[in-house]
Amino acid sequence: MAAQRFSRRWLLVAAGAAGLVAAGAVPWPAGAVDVDATALRRRILGSVPPHVGYAESTGRLGLPQIPQLESAIALFTSTTRIRAFVAGSDRWRVDQLTPAGERDTYRLDGVEYVWDFGGDQLTRVVGEAPIRLPRAADLLPPELARRLLRLAPADPVTTLPARRVAGRTAMGLRLTPSDPATTIGTVDIWADPATALPLRVEVAPHTGPPLLTSELLEVDDRTPDPSELTPAVPPGAATVSTSAADVSGALRQLDAPPPPAQLAGRSRMPLSGTPDARLPGVGIYGTGLAAFALIPATADLAGRVVDNAAVAGGTMVEVPSGRAVRLATPLVSVAARTSRRSGVLLIGTVVPELLEQAVRELPARRRRA
Repeated sequence: MAAQRFSRRWLLVAAGAAGLVAAGAVPWPAGAVDVDATALRRRILGSVPPHVGYAESTGRLGLPQIPQLESAIALFTSTTRIRAFVAGSDRWRVDQLTPAGERDTYRLDGVEYVWDFGGDQLTRVVGEAPIRLPRAADLLPPELARRLLRLAPADPVTTLPARRVAGRTAMGLRLTPSDPATTIGTVDIWADPATALPLRVEVAPHTGPPLLTSELLEVDDRTPDPSELTPAVPPGAATVSTSAADVSGALRQLDAPPPPAQLAGRSRMPLSGTPDARLPGVGIYGTGLAAFALIPATADLAGRVVDNAAVAGGTMVEVPSGRAVRLATPLVSVAARTSRRSGVLLIGTVVPELLEQAVRELPARRRRA
């Protein structure tokens, strides 16, 4: 349920849903099986119904370890336990539960806060970054479903048989991407018939079972109490402020050169965000579910990615200078290139050949003077 002002993100691109609120107010009979897929898509993209629930997301994407991106990679290679309190698109709280405690993210009227239980610290995030790393809130079924549907607004949807989810009879919807360059074969969504709240999402490659599944196991159609949406700072805990770009961590290389205007036949898309949260050198290429991200990196980090990807079965790519590799998983492809002074990572839900072409086309990347 991240703020909808982010225009482009790695795997997660938000867009408006104006004019769809009215459609979301029409109830569906609880036992209905005759569902209009297009109408259900409109209703899912309408206003976010209030709810409180517990979800689990399981990823089996087979990604290699990437230094400085471990927490993001873990979201797609293991099970994430999530607790959600949602009053609306701009008032929510999402807790990522771990054996060591929890990490809570709050969105309150345009301001974001992060409570780190282990670090005993509340962080106020200033500004809006145009691109950031994925987080647990992005994998909640309502948010994941809405983001994926927004990425492919013109792709066909069909109905699926109803199934029981969180003790409810949920209506099924299948999105089939039409761009042959994406590795995503189907996106299956089951939503509550009365509120159109997505309860379960499955993302599958072109062949084989789903490799990313997120499901609300418990859900209550109530508006969270204001106390549940307000960070409570214990005595002695630290309170700090940081910029949205700093939260992106590994994506911020201050001396990175501008990204190319085009790669692998795909144009670089414009990025938005507050001026203090810009990420030098980062680029998003292509649109919809067949987009990929270019992320500048240090030579050391990119070199370790090249080594890890090669060990994981990646294919070495011949480049004019330095070393490069590309790695294919059923849903996500990764490429990396390193030279003596700098490096670059490419990642996206695209066929690996596209990233191989992109990494070959990259000019020798040098740090700014």
